[in-house]
Amino acid sequence: MNARAESGNAWRRAGATLLFCAIGALSTAAQAAGVAMVTDLQGKAVASSAGRSRDVTILAEIESGTKVDLAAGATLVALYLDSGDEYVFKGPATIEFKPAQPEVPIGAKPERRSLALGKGGKEVRIKPVGMTQGAMVMRGIRPDARIQLLSLNKTRSLETEPVFLWKELQPGLSYGFELNDETGRAVFETQVAGTTFKLPANIVIRAGTPYTWEVSTRLADGRKYSSSAEFAVAAADLRAEAQALRPAASAPLSTRIAYAAWLDQMELKDEARKYWKAASSERPDDARLKGLAGQ
Repeated sequence: MNARAESGNAWRRAGATLLFCAIGALSTAAQAAGVAMVTDLQGKAVASSAGRSRDVTILAEIESGTKVDLAAGATLVALYLDSGDEYVFKGPATIEFKPAQPEVPIGAKPERRSLALGKGGKEVRIKPVGMTQGAMVMRGIRPDARIQLLSLNKTRSLETEPVFLWKELQPGLSYGFELNDETGRAVFETQVAGTTFKLPANIVIRAGTPYTWEVSTRLADGRKYSSSAEFAVAAADLRAEAQALRPAASAPLSTRIAYAAWLDQMELKDEARKYWKAASSERPDDARLKGLAGQ
């Protein structure tokens, strides 16, 4: 065999090795992919996977092959992400999360129910919170920002006449408010005595269009502080879908959490935060809910 042929064979062997490694990596990633998400938990639950253990929290993503030990008297609700089926487990129990559905080798069999959001019972695909890729291109908050923005910060809004909120720096300050369109053109400017502002009726926000708003103030010692962020009013079809899917106030907490997760993945973060706050008040010991609620 000549040198050129041997060199070609070597490259082919190397390529085959890399291909098998890539296939193996994809297979491992597929096995580790989340199959379920915890939508409610009361009591203690511990998840074990790949030799490691962790406490389970609401919104935890559960990978295929994970074993969960549920304490006596505890209740766990898990949503299977592909099928949209919810499973309600009662402790004590040992749960094994398989790719298609869970198995309970120890303990009572779970109650299985379909997640149906809204009056029409429309099925939607829920993704784990914090794992979605935002579609809106954000310029972000300026590095020197010191004023905390409490609404309309990197979000879509369901409100066609949104209210701008920020946190007070010092009592008695007035703030400069500026709204710019996607080209950077100033749409509206004014001075605000307080920390909340709603645009006058003659200023119309175009749905689906990104806007930037900024608030600024100057302290008595001359220091100036400002913050800015982008937002957009959701398009009419998204607002209609959010209304159709909205669960009743009396719906199980797991359903309301699933809806909040859907709002989050649709970048309706201000609306989702309302549900995170309500859920956090019902499950005050859950750290993840506290964080999402901004507490």
